[in-house]
Amino acid sequence: MAVERSGDPPKVETILVVDDEEWMRDACGVILGKEGFRVAVAPDAKTGLEQFATRRPDLVLVDVRMPGSSGLEFLRSARALDPELVAVVITGYATIEVAVDAMKAGAHDFLAKPFEPRELRAVVRRGLEQRRLQNATAALEHGPPGTHGLHVAVLAHQIKSPIASLRQCLDVVLRGYVGGLPEKALGMVEVAARRADQAIALLDDWLALMRLEEGEYLNRTETVDLREVLADVVAGCAEAPEAAGKQIVPPGDGEDAAVRGDRGALRELFRNLVTNAVRYTPVGGRIELGLELRGDDVVVSVHDNGPGVPEEERRRIFEPFYRGKAQRGIPGDGLGLPIALRIARSHGGDLELDGGPGTGTTFRVTLPLAGDTSSAGESAAAGAG
Repeated sequence: MAVERSGDPPKVETILVVDDEEWMRDACGVILGKEGFRVAVAPDAKTGLEQFATRRPDLVLVDVRMPGSSGLEFLRSARALDPELVAVVITGYATIEVAVDAMKAGAHDFLAKPFEPRELRAVVRRGLEQRRLQNATAALEHGPPGTHGLHVAVLAHQIKSPIASLRQCLDVVLRGYVGGLPEKALGMVEVAARRADQAIALLDDWLALMRLEEGEYLNRTETVDLREVLADVVAGCAEAPEAAGKQIVPPGDGEDAAVRGDRGALRELFRNLVTNAVRYTPVGGRIELGLELRGDDVVVSVHDNGPGVPEEERRRIFEPFYRGKAQRGIPGDGLGLPIALRIARSHGGDLELDGGPGTGTTFRVTLPLAGDTSSAGESAAAGAG
């Protein structure tokens, strides 16, 4: 398997939509095209398989019921071509039988019609995360034998797969496809689903931190528009359930701010900071992002009006797995900030904390502008340090 290196053009992920309804194909194409994906469409299973064989998409969205071969038959045939297929089943017949059949046929997830654009984007993001992990694991397996990275990636993949399947089953119950449950039973299922989400997030963060420490995370360097990245991060974080009742404000209009680096890594940096701010901001609160140019650098700030960080905890806040007293009642794994710091430094920049108890918290990321790439290149080559 080819692995993209620094300087290679970024890979555009391909999504294949197989659905007999033209409006559905068009809608998915418009929504996902705006997210930067390459979208291919097919009106039936036969055409879909032909497209699948030639394009080898990163993700497939397939309708369950179509004239001729069904979506489940398509999945079985496609899986014979690519055992690592990641597919999302689209169905207007949201029953437990369809969900179970889809999972038995190898579906990663399913989406019930009608759905909102944000629901489509969310399910696609989850599926592509799974595909990226599979690709990373395969790349390591074909790399030098006996590496620490290989063992961690394989272990993360082997643990995450059954947890993700468990989460899907719990989601079927939570969506009401098995009928009503007693209130206490439903509460326990909700707790189990949250714990599964936390386990998956921990595995993702653990793998990302390992790659940063071994210098393997940054594999694509390009000119990145930070305003575009921040807008994407704000839109994604605003859709999270924990953001309900909280306002996330993107930076105001201003000068262009382009940096050189790995777009995915930079998105992860700011996603971690905004997600962290959302967790510690009370309902009715406000998370505000700022962006300003300072000489040859750009400074991005993420401010919240949460409880702030006590002085005695500030020096340890960037340590892996460290969680302060105020954090212990809030979900998290203590890896988001260490990952953000390492990404910033790998791009020739830095991450600083400001604000104490009662004043909220402000994180400031400083990165060199695209006109000055030497420090970013040297840091990336040396790893996160």
